Amino acid sequence: MRILMAGATHKGRIRKSNQDSIFYDQLMGVGIVADGIGGRKGGEIASSMAVNHLRQIIQNTKIIRHEEIRPFLINAIDQANMAIIARGEHEPDISGMGTTLNCLLFTNENLYLGHIGDSRTYLYYRGHLWQVTLDHSVQVFLERGWLKSANLSGDWKGGALVRAMGLHPHCEVDVYHKRLTPGEMYITASDGLFDMVKDHELVHLIRHNFDDHQNLPQILIDAANRKGGKDNITVLISKVVEDI
Repeated sequence: MRILMAGATHKGRIRKSNQDSIFYDQLMGVGIVADGIGGRKGGEIASSMAVNHLRQIIQNTKIIRHEEIRPFLINAIDQANMAIIARGEHEPDISGMGTTLNCLLFTNENLYLGHIGDSRTYLYYRGHLWQVTLDHSVQVFLERGWLKSANLSGDWKGGALVRAMGLHPHCEVDVYHKRLTPGEMYITASDGLFDMVKDHELVHLIRHNFDDHQNLPQILIDAANRKGGKDNITVLISKVVEDI
């Protein structure tokens, strides 16, 4: 089984800069997408630090046993989180900077996915689309009863993040595990994509461009920009294929 990967990023039509960061290595089976938190200074620094720290940790680790992958991911994200906080403490202008993160590790016919924030990973398979990750937002936590509106300030926003890197010394990370099936496609993206392009539109675009995975990230980005491109847009495609 092999993983074919492709990714792209764009600042969108409204934002002056791109606070998203992306890294992927098809041979290693690693993909990382981070989205710097808007409204805070240093979002692009936080997302870049998250991606680069994780990339370095993964590249410098030669062997990870199957049972060690989950704690490895949590520990690696924790290390990157502490680095972001430490830099903010030394540079007051960017104190409080934060970022979302999706980190995908493909190994031995398995996917391990570390997730924090509201960037998402979807699974597309045989014409159907599922959202794999759960947004760590105020609205989602309220809907699930994990937060009470009485505990929030009067001007709370549903899209505000409850969890993200850089906000607390220890970050709660969701780690997902799935056995892979040939024909699956994983779409990892910042909210600049799915806030603009509805799920049924994503299904249509993926279905019609499934065999062109190299260009699919840009196709999805172009669709988001046609809808208004109100935020930075980053897309990573990971396609599962049979070994030849």
